[in-house]
Amino acid sequence: MDKFRIKPWYIVGFTEGEGCFTITLSKHKTKKTGYDPRLCFEIELRGDERPILEAIREYFGVGNIFDLKYERYGWKPHVKYVVARHHDVLYRIIPFFKKYKLLGKKGKDFDLFCQAAELFKKKEHLTIDGVNKMFEIRKYMNDNRPFGQ
Repeated sequence: MDKFRIKPWYIVGFTEGEGCFTITLSKHKTKKTGYDPRLCFEIELRGDERPILEAIREYFGVGNIFDLKYERYGWKPHVKYVVARHHDVLYRIIPFFKKYKLLGKKGKDFDLFCQAAELFKKKEHLTIDGVNKMFEIRKYMNDNRPFGQ
């Protein structure tokens, strides 16, 4: 596939189908709270769709693409576009999806993701209370949300 310029609504569509907004709370021995909270935006596709993720990365100007090998599952290779740097999530990804709204269930995850982002902006992610708030927010994201909500 030749290099192409991607349109914003194309990115929204891919995100609705293959994207994910996540809050990770990894245990960390040297952090005051005992956790290292992170916000992450990802899109994963089969490896032969790499040019699409390259175009998305070029559009945003941030993030990385990783090759994933799933041979042990009998799957074809995949590629994943990941934006995990706080600044990039807060000032590239979130403003984009606030302008170009997600219409499906990913929009609900995005709203929760934005609540967690506010904790980062206020530096609350560095406190026990802020980490606990993130655990609470994350509890309702992705597959954990009750059906139909």
